[in-house]
Amino acid sequence: MGDGRGPLIEQKAVMEEIACIFCNIWNAQVLIEENGYLGRKCANCGLIYISPRPRAEAVVELYENDNAQISADAHISLERRSRLYARHHLGILGKFAREGSLLEIGAGAGYFLSEARERGYEPYAIEFNAAQAEFMRTRLEIPCEQTPLGPASFGGKSFDVIYHCDVMSHFYDPIGEFRRMRAALRPGGWLIFETGNGGDVDLKYLEHVSVFQYPDHLFFFSLANVLALLGRSGFEFVELHRYSVMPQLRALETLERARKLAARRSSAPAEAVNGTPPTPNGRSRELLGGASDYVNYLLRYKIGSAAPKAGRLQTFVVVARAREGEA
Repeated sequence: MGDGRGPLIEQKAVMEEIACIFCNIWNAQVLIEENGYLGRKCANCGLIYISPRPRAEAVVELYENDNAQISADAHISLERRSRLYARHHLGILGKFAREGSLLEIGAGAGYFLSEARERGYEPYAIEFNAAQAEFMRTRLEIPCEQTPLGPASFGGKSFDVIYHCDVMSHFYDPIGEFRRMRAALRPGGWLIFETGNGGDVDLKYLEHVSVFQYPDHLFFFSLANVLALLGRSGFEFVELHRYSVMPQLRALETLERARKLAARRSSAPAEAVNGTPPTPNGRSRELLGGASDYVNYLLRYKIGSAAPKAGRLQTFVVVARAREGEA
C-alpha cells in the first residue's frame, strides 16, 4: 500500500523517534507499514503511533499545501454526505447545548458549521488548508483562522462548544491540543468529537482497511487512550456512542469486487449510438450521488449502531465537559 509520498516528506524534515505519549515507553512492535512509515503499537495501553515521524512543521505543510490524502476539492464536493453526518452529530450535541458559540477544529469545507448555524449556534472554524478556509469565509460566510488553536485565537474568545470529527488522529501533540481546547472553553463548556478505535482492533480486522493514510494519521487510539486523554486535559467524560464501520467497509469491498469483475468481463465498454459509451445525464448523476451518500450514512450511523462488537473496527462519538476550576 502507499503512494510514495513518505520519502518526499522525509527530505523536507528531520525524522524523530517518539515513545508512547501515554506510557512514555518505546515499543518495538510494528503493526502497520505504509508509505515508508511504521505504526508501532504500545504493549501497555494499545496506542498505535508513527515512529519515527516527520517534525511538526512538515505535518502542517501537508494541509497548508493540499498534499493530504483527501484534497480540498474532495472535501468541498462531499456536501450531501457531510451534511447528513453533521445532522446526526448535532442531534447528539443538542441534548447538552442547544445554542452558543461553536468552534470546529479541522473544519474541512465547513458544512457541519453551516448546519449548526441553521440550528442557532454561532460558528467559528480552524482549518489549515487555504482553499477550504477561503471556501468557508467567502461561500459560507463562516469566520475561519488558519493557525493552530491558542490563547490569541479569535481575539482570545471563549467558546461554549468545541467540535472535531476524525481529526484527533492527525494531532501532532494530542494531549497538548486537548489542553488548549480546555483553555478555550468557558467553564462547563462542551467538547464533542468523533474518532476511530484503531488501538482496540484485532489484527485480522485491520486487513479490511485498504489505506491507513500515513503520514496524515499520526495516532490510532483505543477507548482507554481517549478516556486517559480527557482525564489528563481537564475534561469529564459524559457520554459515548459506538458505531461499527464494518457494514460500510464490507459494502465498499463488494462494490470494488463487482467493479473489477465487470472490467474483466468486458475489455471495452458497451457501445451506444455512433459507438459512444452511454453515460448518465446530469440529473441521473445527481440522483445516484444522493442515493450513495444516504446509503453511506445509513450503513455508518444507523446499521452501524446496531452491531458494534469488541475487537472490530468502530467509530465513536464522545461527549465530554470542561471540569470546573481547570484551564
